[in-house]
Amino acid sequence: MKLLKLTYQWHWVVVVLLTISLLTTPSNVVANEQTVTNLVDLQKVIQVDLTNRETNFTLYYTGDTTQMVDNLKTVFEQASQTNDYLKTSLTNWEYKVAGTTKKATLEFTVGYLTTKAQEDYIDERVKALVPTLISSDMSDVAKEKAIHDWLIKHVAYDYTLNQRTAYTALTTGKTVCTGYAMLMEKMLNQVGIKSYIIAGYLSDTVSSIPKTEKENHVWNLVQINNKWYHVDVTNDWNNPDSHMFFNKGSEFMKKKGFAWTEAQLIRPVEPNITPIKPSTEPVTAASPAKTVNAPIVTKPSEANLPTTLSVTSARIIGFLDNILTMLAEHISTIIQQLSLIIRHLLYT
Repeated sequence: MKLLKLTYQWHWVVVVLLTISLLTTPSNVVANEQTVTNLVDLQKVIQVDLTNRETNFTLYYTGDTTQMVDNLKTVFEQASQTNDYLKTSLTNWEYKVAGTTKKATLEFTVGYLTTKAQEDYIDERVKALVPTLISSDMSDVAKEKAIHDWLIKHVAYDYTLNQRTAYTALTTGKTVCTGYAMLMEKMLNQVGIKSYIIAGYLSDTVSSIPKTEKENHVWNLVQINNKWYHVDVTNDWNNPDSHMFFNKGSEFMKKKGFAWTEAQLIRPVEPNITPIKPSTEPVTAASPAKTVNAPIVTKPSEANLPTTLSVTSARIIGFLDNILTMLAEHISTIIQQLSLIIRHLLYT
């Protein structure tokens, strides 16, 4: 009984010590992870939260909050725009700001196409898949083509428009233009080929994708030989010419009904932030819910990428050509011999 009593006493001692430890720990240990004092750090923290697919997060800002409020919309867009895959993942966002000119609380609500767990799955699957499609001796164009061809072979267009992501493309084999473009970029980046996502409009009546998707169409810009080319996996899928929209120039794409704003073709730069004289008035602001557009990208080439054959392809074509030539000569000889036999039979 005495031993049991001592055990209980020791238990309470541990609890008291833990409580004292927690109370004496500075309260800003956790808060410091979400507390910033300048716009540069604010952008970095927002980007981390977006990358982690946080749907609701709160930040604490100390400093010139008037300046912060004036630049907050730009800072948020820059945070999402540093990674065009990330920005394309956003579906909507809004924020609320409350506080004084020296200290403010920022509350963000963000919607995404995918969760963090789904994005982790995409990364792991791409990392395992891509090496099975390419080899180190392949050119960038060959690697790009291998990835493009895998996508149009293994991922079908979802006409219900319910499966829209790179995650559904990998798990169900179905997606729409957004998922095609995002997965294409992930796979290209895995092999070191630079790619961006571009959003625009498609007026081509021949395309089989729904009208709503044409009005908000998404495809890729891919850098090959230091030039940028359009690649639209969506419209190459189930297309008799499976490379109709592979490494094409802007002139060709415009003829096919693709349209985009020229502003999308310039990469974003850091905003110029002008210091503002502090005010003594309370700060309060709120943004309306907003749907974001796809990121802006580098200007592509006007001309298509010239089609070149690899050494292996050239050898195969040459080999087949030799076989066909030999067959033609052999058939011609047989026909001549048959002709002589028939003439001999007719005249005897």
